[in-house]
Amino acid sequence: MTPTDHKDLFDLSGKTAIITGAGRGIGRAIADALSAWGAAIVVAELNPETCSKTVREITEAGGRAVGVTADITVQAELKSVFDQAEAVFGGFDILVNNAGISARIPAEEYPDKDFDTMIDLNVGAVFRCMREAAARWIKIGKGGNIINLASFAGVVADPMSAPYAASKGAVVQLTRTCAVEWAQHKIRVNAIGPGYVRTEMTAHTLDSPEAGEVIRQKTALGRAARPEEISGAAVYLAAEASSYVTGHILMVDGGWTAL
Repeated sequence: MTPTDHKDLFDLSGKTAIITGAGRGIGRAIADALSAWGAAIVVAELNPETCSKTVREITEAGGRAVGVTADITVQAELKSVFDQAEAVFGGFDILVNNAGISARIPAEEYPDKDFDTMIDLNVGAVFRCMREAAARWIKIGKGGNIINLASFAGVVADPMSAPYAASKGAVVQLTRTCAVEWAQHKIRVNAIGPGYVRTEMTAHTLDSPEAGEVIRQKTALGRAARPEEISGAAVYLAAEASSYVTGHILMVDGGWTAL
């Protein structure tokens, strides 16, 4: 291969990516990164304002994007995301399951309602999006690429986050199992396992003197990540550069799981 060929390993021109929760945080950073490498983006976002803002800013930067305001825990709304990708871009090649929630509550005090809500989004919606994508690809005999957002908490303990850790552990096993099951259909399934990332959702925890110090001490690099530091892993897993990678959990955790 020539140097130019190697650069092309990351080219996403002609590809379309559906990204859930793409309006902010890690999802937004991934949307920007995949767009920068040439992919058209389907922004699936619960908040209509952030959905519209993301589409507008990607378009203003020279990219292609369409927004779908949807609650992906509702099956009809979830399907509308995939229908829109097919209607606007003629199909889709990449699914990034990013939407999710977290909470830090002692396990013995965790409310049933909060538990059910977390599992419904972090596990149920992830699986249903995976199933929807794979079913459509298999029906037309087309391969595809699924990237799930797992977490370091899906492979090691993170006290005060038991249901969240359980949900991400489930994502890890959904990733591995479906990667093997769908390999015959040329569908790759991988996951990214971030450490703590500074977003609107985690800022309160990171800025807490006690919790923030624990996180810094348990992270080899001594700090939380920026959202864009997760997006590079998504570009790699979305691109031809990772064509022989499936069933893998790519930890991007600042060395947390190495300690």
